[in-house]
Amino acid sequence: MAVTAAEAGDVVRYTQQDLEELVKTQFKAFCKLKCAECGGVANKRFSSSMSMVVIHMLDSCWCHECGRLLCEKHRYQHTCERVDQQKERNKHLTKEQLAAQLAEAEALKQQAEEQQKLEQRVAAEAAERERLQRKDKRRVLASKAKCVENFLQSITRDTDRNAARGVRVRDELCEFYTKSRRISLTLYNEYEHPTLPGLAEEDWEEVKEIYARAKELTGMFAMMEEGPLDMRNPWDPPPPAEGQDPGPGEVGF
Repeated sequence: MAVTAAEAGDVVRYTQQDLEELVKTQFKAFCKLKCAECGGVANKRFSSSMSMVVIHMLDSCWCHECGRLLCEKHRYQHTCERVDQQKERNKHLTKEQLAAQLAEAEALKQQAEEQQKLEQRVAAEAAERERLQRKDKRRVLASKAKCVENFLQSITRDTDRNAARGVRVRDELCEFYTKSRRISLTLYNEYEHPTLPGLAEEDWEEVKEIYARAKELTGMFAMMEEGPLDMRNPWDPPPPAEGQDPGPGEVGF
């Protein structure tokens, strides 16, 4: 007879709080935990899911009766002392008592399933809201980066003003335009087809530095439909009292 993992050594038991904490703080480790019955990886199927969704699906991999963590195959087919004890007690019940007990258990099971579905739906809706918020933030960054790119393109095409600014400034502005075009494309691609879990913060910081330096060199600022380009974003901390954009003496472009 094959020896199961549970029979081979001490059984690791978890409380719901233990598992919730693992999902929240060590999700990758949670996905690699072993099945208490067969010793295989119990939670590999969750590795491509979000932790905020998985935290509401613990009943599918954990027996709250005995505390074992289990794979899909053994979730409802495993050694469980509490269940075995209940079976032993059931031997002494009348048919009517057993029927009433089963009906109550079924009602509780349905109630738990409905609650789980509700929690999963709430978690999925929250995840979708976060996804849409990230997408809108990426849209904001991409549109502002494109505005900076257009701003620098217009400046570099003004040969008369660039000649007056001198070769060093002209070359620096041309370099800024090349960089801004590359970053603008990167941020747009992140908006359309994200490759990062969050925002492209490094690229965005570089765009801000480029724009700040370009304004300093030219005394001009970019315009959007709603007014002068503001490199602060709605989710940024409140701006300082001074240094509002545009600054004194700057000309809109």
